[in-house]
Amino acid sequence: MQIKNLLKPLALALGITVLATACTSNTEKLNDFANLTTEQRVHALQGIKHLEEDGRIALIGRYKKQTFSVNCNYIFKNDSYTLEFTGPMGMRYVQLQVYANGTTFLNVQGENYKGDSARQLLKDEFNLDVPVEDLHSIMVGLPRGEKTYDAKGYVKTATYGDVYQVTYKSYKAFRKGIPLPDNMEILTPYTKILIKINNVNSLE
Repeated sequence: MQIKNLLKPLALALGITVLATACTSNTEKLNDFANLTTEQRVHALQGIKHLEEDGRIALIGRYKKQTFSVNCNYIFKNDSYTLEFTGPMGMRYVQLQVYANGTTFLNVQGENYKGDSARQLLKDEFNLDVPVEDLHSIMVGLPRGEKTYDAKGYVKTATYGDVYQVTYKSYKAFRKGIPLPDNMEILTPYTKILIKINNVNSLE
């Protein structure tokens, strides 16, 4: 199934939209977190047990230039996560559930798929390349790979071989003074993913 077939209902319902630019950061809380050592920052971010965020996600085919952008909800709990693509009035178009053991369930407008590798399942079924095995680490600013840092010591870019490259455009302290990336770009061999976080509804 081609990505254009998967996304056609979304494009019809929502049209092609442009992902919003980043919000300004909470400078005071970011500065507090910046005073921690690298080890302390990593410990705090790895210690997150429950995270719920909402925002927008755009997926862009790097070669065929197919693009769509929708609202998204991200929920991480008990080392497993759910990523949903939603439309008006909370209508759910796609739900991806990835469990700690790698088992993956994908629901696309009522049609169910199951696999043991989330990334491969998306590739095989929808020609869509997303590094879902590392998605939570990317979402909290702890990607794998070779990293560069900004002036405050936050990860600015990360290149993990030819698997993915992440660019963090901004961070924001939403809750508990812990800054999380709120605007990021992920490049994989076939797909560009833009994620803009608007709200963190839960952080524990």
